[in-house]
Amino acid sequence: MNVEHRIQKLLTATPEQLAKIDALLEGKSFGIERLDTRLLTLTAAAETMGLSRQTVFRMTRDGRLPVVEVRAGRLRVPAHALQNLVKKAAVLV
Repeated sequence: MNVEHRIQKLLTATPEQLAKIDALLEGKSFGIERLDTRLLTLTAAAETMGLSRQTVFRMTRDGRLPVVEVRAGRLRVPAHALQNLVKKAAVLV
């Protein structure tokens, strides 16, 4: 889609479509949760959660927290997994 086609679509958009465009431009989601695709080191995940690196390592070893092996022996924790863990913990409280 070229620039002229985008501008034409914008000029002919309905109010509902414009509201969605405004929400996207403001960084808001409207019923769609965006998946955080970052991969964090165990240390960064521990800092984010306020835990020790050893605790995060145990959680990955026990299967409570998923990991991605980016290279042999190099583990990364998906950021969205931390968000899911926090949500589950909030439900339990």
